[in-house]
Amino acid sequence: MGLEQVLKLGLERGFFFPSAEIYPNSPAGFWEYGHLGVLMKQKYISAWHRLLVRRDEMILIDGSQILPRGVFAASGHLTTFVDPISRCLSCGAVHRIDRLLEEKTGLKVPERTPPDQIDSIIERTGFKCPLCGGRLGKVSLFNMMFKVSVGAAGEDAYLRPETCQNIFVDFQRIYKISRRKLPLAVAQVGKSFRNEISPRQSLLRLREFTQAEVEVFYNPGVVDGSKAEVVKDKSLNLMVDDR
Repeated sequence: MGLEQVLKLGLERGFFFPSAEIYPNSPAGFWEYGHLGVLMKQKYISAWHRLLVRRDEMILIDGSQILPRGVFAASGHLTTFVDPISRCLSCGAVHRIDRLLEEKTGLKVPERTPPDQIDSIIERTGFKCPLCGGRLGKVSLFNMMFKVSVGAAGEDAYLRPETCQNIFVDFQRIYKISRRKLPLAVAQVGKSFRNEISPRQSLLRLREFTQAEVEVFYNPGVVDGSKAEVVKDKSLNLMVDDR
């Protein structure tokens, strides 16, 4: 069964469906889990807890989804969590231009390629808007975090784009109250948010999604290799992005 058939079956059986679909102007990238989808999701999380969290005695947290601006200034997200975009000068469509160039021309556009270099590629190839054939405007960088205002004063904050932020900023407290020695693993399941430019492929690229994440803290000078022995001969099938 191919991906399209799986997605069609999931919609027909109510595993998942678009959020607020009765409204014609509902933005893409938001999906609901129906009854069967919720049950399947719960089974996955239960297996994750059993096979990872409980087995290795990991510490659990459930962090806030809204975090202050300072967290993302320190992590670099304010300047680096960006995608290059270009707006069509004719129809106004906004495109994630690096991926679009790769899909339509086969050219590789490495991550963090400066906007002016992408402009040069567009000019050199004569690339046009795939929707209307119009000219594309200058490339700019779009930050994918959702910005929110907190309180009457409107203090800047953001919906977390990854669950790891809570784990990192809470580590000092977690380490102190757990009274554990390193290595220490901290696990979290929760919602993350990314303002994707072109969400598509149903559940494969969302603006709101659930992550199950583990961060392991250890002293690189004192590494216990006993667990590494268990997996040293295991093979993983990985798809490599050579960009």
